[in-house]
Amino acid sequence: MDTTRQDFVVGIVLVAAIAVVIGALIATSGWGERRYDLYLRVANAEGISADTRVLVQGLEIGRVRSIVPRVDPRTRLVSFIARLSLAETFEDGSQLQLPLGTKASIEPVSQISTASEIRLVLPDSTRATATRMLGAGDTIISERPSSALDSLKVVVAHLSTEVEAVLHESHRTLLRVQETLAQATRTLHDVTPDVRSTLASVSASMARIDSITRRIPPGLADSVTATLASSNRLLNRLDSLARDARSIAGENRVDLHSTAANLAEVSRQLNHFVDEMSRRPYRLLTGVKPLPRDSALAADPKRDTLKP
Repeated sequence: MDTTRQDFVVGIVLVAAIAVVIGALIATSGWGERRYDLYLRVANAEGISADTRVLVQGLEIGRVRSIVPRVDPRTRLVSFIARLSLAETFEDGSQLQLPLGTKASIEPVSQISTASEIRLVLPDSTRATATRMLGAGDTIISERPSSALDSLKVVVAHLSTEVEAVLHESHRTLLRVQETLAQATRTLHDVTPDVRSTLASVSASMARIDSITRRIPPGLADSVTATLASSNRLLNRLDSLARDARSIAGENRVDLHSTAANLAEVSRQLNHFVDEMSRRPYRLLTGVKPLPRDSALAADPKRDTLKP
C-alpha cells in the first residue's frame, strides 16, 4: 500500500514537471500567440540567419524565420528576402501596428560579433487616423549603417595599402643602395692597384727624405734658420732704404734734374774747350769762344744756366 502511494506521488511530480516544461516552451516559443509575416529586402545577408531577432525601440517583437536569395532577371544582381514573423500584440494585449514607411536597420549585436539584429525604425511623424499601417505580406526596405568594425576594416585596408607602398619604396631603395654599393666596390677594386702603387712611392720618398735628414749635421738646421732670419732683416732694411731714397728723389726731383743739366752743360763746354785747345794751342792766348746754350736747357726756365 505504501509502495503504491509512493509511486503515485512520483508520477504526479513527473507529470507536473513535464507540464511546467511544456508550458515554459509554449510561453517562450510563442505558441498560441497571433503573428503575421513581413518581408524584408536586404542587399547582403551577412550576419542574418533564421531566428535573428527583430526589435522595435529595443523591444523584441519577432524573429527571422527564413532568408532566401532572389536574382533580378534584368540586372542579374543577387539580393535576399527575409521573412519576419512579428507579434500582432504586445504582452499587455495592446495591438502592435507598424506604419507605412517603416524601415529596417541591420546592426551588429556587438562590436566584436559578426551576428546582427534587425531594428525597425518608425517614421518621424505619423498620425494613426491618416497613416496606412503595414499588413501581412508587405515588404520593407533595409539599410546597413557602417559599424566601428567596418570603419576599422577601412582603416586597416588603407593602412595596408600605405604599408605596401612603403615596403615597395623601401625595396626599390634597397635595390638602389645595393647597386651603389656594388659600383663602389668595383671602383675600389679598380683603384686599389693605383692606390697601392702611390702609397709605395710615397713610402719610398719618405724613406729617402728620412735618409737625407739623418745625413744633415745637427747644427745645420739652426744655421740655415739663422741665415734666413738675417736675410729677412737685410731685405727689410733694403726695402726701408729704397723707400727713403724714393722719398728723397720725389722731394728734390726738380733740383736734382737742374743739377744734372748744369753738369751736362759744364761737361759739354769743357769738352769743347779741350777740343779747341788741342787743335789750336794759340787759342790759349786769344781765348776760346764758348758753345751756345743747349736748346733743351734754354726751353726750361726752371733749370739753372751755366756761364762760360
